[in-house]
Amino acid sequence: MSARLRAVLALFSALAAIVGFGAVAAGAQEGGEATDSGSFAAVTAVDARGDQVEVSVLRQGYDVAASELSVTENGAAIDSGVSVTTATETGMPVEVMFVVDSDNRAVVDGTLNSITTAIAETVDGLDSEVEVGLVTAGQVADVATRATTNRARFTQELQAITAEQGAAILDGVRLAANSFDPTVDSVRTVVVVTTGEDSISSGTMLSAEAAMVQAGAQLVWISTGTPTTGLDQITSRTGGLAASLDGTDAIEATIEQATAVATDRLIVSFDGTTESGERGGVVLAVTGTPIEFSYPAGLNSTNPLQLAPVAGEVATQGGLLGSSAVLYASVALAFVAIALAVWSLGSIFLSGETSLDNMLARYSDKDETLDDAEVHEMLVQTALIRRAVDFTETFAERRGFQARIEELLERANLPLAAGEALFFLSAAVVVLFGVGLVALGSVLAAFGLAMVALVVGYFSVVILARRRMSQFAAQLPDALQLLAGTLRAGYSLPQGLDAVSAEIADPMGQELRRAITEIQLGRELEDALTGVAERLDSPDFAWVVMAIGIQREVGGNLAEVLLTVAETMLQRDRLSREVAALTAEGRVSAGILSMLPPGLGVVMWIMNPDYIGVLFSRTIGLVLIGLAVTSGLAGLLWMKKVITINV
Repeated sequence: MSARLRAVLALFSALAAIVGFGAVAAGAQEGGEATDSGSFAAVTAVDARGDQVEVSVLRQGYDVAASELSVTENGAAIDSGVSVTTATETGMPVEVMFVVDSDNRAVVDGTLNSITTAIAETVDGLDSEVEVGLVTAGQVADVATRATTNRARFTQELQAITAEQGAAILDGVRLAANSFDPTVDSVRTVVVVTTGEDSISSGTMLSAEAAMVQAGAQLVWISTGTPTTGLDQITSRTGGLAASLDGTDAIEATIEQATAVATDRLIVSFDGTTESGERGGVVLAVTGTPIEFSYPAGLNSTNPLQLAPVAGEVATQGGLLGSSAVLYASVALAFVAIALAVWSLGSIFLSGETSLDNMLARYSDKDETLDDAEVHEMLVQTALIRRAVDFTETFAERRGFQARIEELLERANLPLAAGEALFFLSAAVVVLFGVGLVALGSVLAAFGLAMVALVVGYFSVVILARRRMSQFAAQLPDALQLLAGTLRAGYSLPQGLDAVSAEIADPMGQELRRAITEIQLGRELEDALTGVAERLDSPDFAWVVMAIGIQREVGGNLAEVLLTVAETMLQRDRLSREVAALTAEGRVSAGILSMLPPGLGVVMWIMNPDYIGVLFSRTIGLVLIGLAVTSGLAGLLWMKKVITINV
């Protein structure tokens, strides 16, 4: 298999990998929003392996009776088997890691001292079985002590905190999450107290979030200054809580509440109605506060993506698109695609093509002289791809658009046959259609994604072809002047073309070298040059070829003719640029006027959707929108007609 085809396969596999993971994460919404409301609650785990579904809830206050709960699953109220308890009542061990921001900014107003004092007093009041640890987030994040029941050691490390220049808060969160014992099934929480922004962490927000998710811990975040970027997302995605304070007056009470939240979980049990292999959509109301989440039946789910509420019918009806089987299939697709991408990239660099001739071949123009059979043999090696390419090529040939595709590919200088290009475009369309169907759960959205792939693929080739044609047209006057100079110096026309092809840049040089090669293989000079004009769709070059043909028949000074043609092209190009400059104001006005109505409509939709929504909910509004679009298009076409001047 050629390196070019392997590169295309690698890119396609990478796209499929992204698609696979996108399908897993599609529809995932935040498990909760960071807030300082006392009624906030978030689901942290769902165990649906037994007869009853057990839901672990993180909230402020765990003194809740069963009468204060209401459970709705897949749109139906659950009345049987609803019970409530707490993790501490069931005997689960509890681990809490405190992360303290020790930047110098917290020293001036005594914030750091207030924080350490409040943490020490709060920890002293905890149950003796609760394990607490400490991470300092100063210039370098450091684990002062892992989770332990030794209160004296914890207090000693807490009092030993000194202010430093800098705050590696995200690094501190990552270290705290990694310090939990993975062999112990416990209630795990990281309590972070910050006084400003993270300034020097070496790790990223994603690495800290990954550590929290892997540890199965929740983040409880208290901010007394400028919020640290990234902690809000970690808090939300781990099902945690957040509180923002304006000063130091409420630090003690807030830390006490945060610690109370961290050291327990509410356990709600109910009789689930979702069949194994499907996904249940649940609305759990705790003391009137609704929590939306979903879970795969038959599994113990702790990952936020597994518990995220799924919008639309998937959350309420389950079925194929909401089942865990689709998620697992998407994961499998992603890993298969990654393996294929790694193999393809490895084949590119480890294919054994390391000889000097092969290494130098990429810099030569010999590839341009290969016939169709050799190119096809280089690009298509495997039986599966060969059959797929043959099918798409036959289909294109029968439909009558194979010649058009080959013409576009040749003008864009893409080393693909029409069947190969159609194969990869069709594969991209099918993949994106599958993504839209699985991830978005909508046939219309899937069709839209497929159309996007089709349009982007086609117009990408068209843009490349037009760009190459424009470059060729811009190089033509210089090439003619060089050719006239070589003729005056005594070169023959073929010798002059060869000399110009060696001096001028691509695409002109590339096309002339191809024409010279064809002439050397026995093709007539005029036919070879006519082929260049047809490939690049250049009427100017066609006129040059016609002038050369007339001169070869009747004689004359070809150098003077070429110079005259080149000067005419330069003057015409200058006139075209002057016209473009004079009509620039009209073109800008047309663009602004055409974008102003839809842009204003979007702004109004954002600011007041109810106001502009009337246009889309009433018949007269839809009629007015149709008239506006029609009149706008008519005005745009009229302005385009006015400012378009052919030179």
